[in-house]
Amino acid sequence: MVIVKNQPVILLAGSERFLKEETLTRLKSAFLDKQSRDFNFNTFYAGSSSAEKVLECACTAPLLGRKRVVLIRQFEEFSASDKRFILSYSKNPHKHTLLILETSETKLRQGSLGEITQYARVVFCQPLKGRQLYGWINSRLAASGKEIEEKAGRLLVENLGDNLANLANSLESLILYIGKKKIIESGDVEKLVGRDLASDAFKLFDALAAKDKKKSLQILDSLLKDGSGAAQILGALAHKVISEKNRTQARLFKQRLKELQKADADIKRGNRPARLALELLAVRLLSCF
Repeated sequence: MVIVKNQPVILLAGSERFLKEETLTRLKSAFLDKQSRDFNFNTFYAGSSSAEKVLECACTAPLLGRKRVVLIRQFEEFSASDKRFILSYSKNPHKHTLLILETSETKLRQGSLGEITQYARVVFCQPLKGRQLYGWINSRLAASGKEIEEKAGRLLVENLGDNLANLANSLESLILYIGKKKIIESGDVEKLVGRDLASDAFKLFDALAAKDKKKSLQILDSLLKDGSGAAQILGALAHKVISEKNRTQARLFKQRLKELQKADADIKRGNRPARLALELLAVRLLSCF
């Protein structure tokens, strides 16, 4: 995002936490002096703080610095009355304070969020998919003067999925690994991040297409025993499902994607152990062919 120094209220919306944290880091660097940063950055959680306490802080002049940054996390958990307090402040914000409202919500046209967007700059932080994800990888590497082969980029995503934190860490490692070399190749990714799961994903996909439950679970078990992570397996399988889209009925394609998304959510939220979630996914996918 482009930093606007005279923007007093910013709304960070969406579920992609890595992008939010990077945005927060840039905002803190842009608005706060290094020597006074610890004094002038304040974080509140809507579930345990009142709007009155937050605004008291927001209206306090910065200490030993030019600006104060006040962050409210999980803004959606404020009560209706607290949200009205924040809305009232947003209409006439303190000139020395940057107020950042963080929320996982993305539907911002109605209610208090809809009103606040009239006075705040909105920054969406949503999960990246497809071209957006590959564009993010390329731009991140370009900042370090590096590039990545198309095949190597696909392999990276197949192994790590769309987890930006994992991808960012792997890209940093790859940059160090290739040294003076300018282009990251698929061999670099295989050595540093993991082996190519495409062939195994094809085998798993074919076993599922054949409705061979026993073989499907055997392949899945083999992948897990070989050290493949859940994100790697889901990413590789999703890549195969998407590559077959034009040869798949629209209803079945949507059903397969829905099952993959459900398994991914169950694992990320800790609803089920990764192995169990993947095994249940395999069983459910059998009915999608």
